[in-house]
Amino acid sequence: MAKRPMEGIVVADFTTMVAGASATRLLADCGAEVIKIESPEGGDLMRQSLPKQENVSILYAQYNAGKRSITLDLKGASGRQIALDLIARSDIVVENFRPGVMKRLGLDYETVSRDHPKLIYCSISGFGQSGPLSQRAAYAPVAHAFSGFDLMLSRLAEPEAPPPDNRIMIADSVGGIYGFSAIQTALVRRLLHGEGSFIDVSMAEGMVSLVATPMQLIQRDPTYVANHFPAYKTRDGYVNLPLVSINTYRLAYKVIGREQWLDDPGFNSLPGVKERSVEIKAAVADWTATRTSKECDEIMTRAGVPSSIYYLPHELFDHPHMLERGAFATIDGHGQPFTVLNPPFKLSGTSVETRPFVSGLGADTREVLGRMLGLTEAALDDLAAQKAFG
Repeated sequence: MAKRPMEGIVVADFTTMVAGASATRLLADCGAEVIKIESPEGGDLMRQSLPKQENVSILYAQYNAGKRSITLDLKGASGRQIALDLIARSDIVVENFRPGVMKRLGLDYETVSRDHPKLIYCSISGFGQSGPLSQRAAYAPVAHAFSGFDLMLSRLAEPEAPPPDNRIMIADSVGGIYGFSAIQTALVRRLLHGEGSFIDVSMAEGMVSLVATPMQLIQRDPTYVANHFPAYKTRDGYVNLPLVSINTYRLAYKVIGREQWLDDPGFNSLPGVKERSVEIKAAVADWTATRTSKECDEIMTRAGVPSSIYYLPHELFDHPHMLERGAFATIDGHGQPFTVLNPPFKLSGTSVETRPFVSGLGADTREVLGRMLGLTEAALDDLAAQKAFG
């Protein structure tokens, strides 16, 4: 079997919760050996998240499948020394504590890179490592509020609408994706130039990147209103039919029985359709209202019009497209299997799928430290007596 693309890369993972853990989960999926270093006092808070199967949090599993778990008391000298020894044998460090925490522990980039100049060290935080807001506690909703994403989203739907009651933590995923991407860039830099890197990922700036288009357009037109791609009601749900070019408008006119618009100049230019947007969308809505979502999707797709049914996430578990793509992986769950997501990308000739196991808290401590640091059973017993592992 072909080696995974990052096989042989070792990652010291000091992450908790979602943003950092999602970055290192992707590294594990690509074949890196990810050693998750957790507090002996309960470990990553995500371990306690509900629901659980056989005492395994399925949320923790989503972001930490395929990693090895060790426990270290980083407040004690022996635990910190083991962490330093692990970092010295790692290619990558990832952490997402509040800025300054790793420095107080003596595990910051400036300290550990002195003897390890090719190290890649990624810090993911709410507002980054510098700037007036860097020390703020910043979970995903804070990054959403600061970035303009939430208010822009609600105001584009209704000018005086309040910000949404945000329940999907986009900022966590964005922070993890940017962290993962930056690590790949740093690996290329090390390959080409022999240099390590410190990576400073800001979740807030990641969210700002999602509103780059309105930020640019508002500079030229303060009254800017984004293109509107509504959800069209069907007999049993909703479909999305984004008409983005004159060609897609013309294809849709034929489907909805408005062939007369094909020869009307007012319906065949972008300025024209913008002026007639209400009329066109009303005609599309009348057409979808008499059909099921499946019928609308199939008819529009055959005609060449971009289309999708609106699904709930759990409805995708059995979707033929997702199944054929191998979009999901199954975790054993001690006899009660459950599903996690695979990475949304593939590489030819190799695998980037999750390793389908979830390590218990500290389950790999002795094996990993014995193998990586060459510690004997007697040495491990001595460290355990010193409470290095909690």
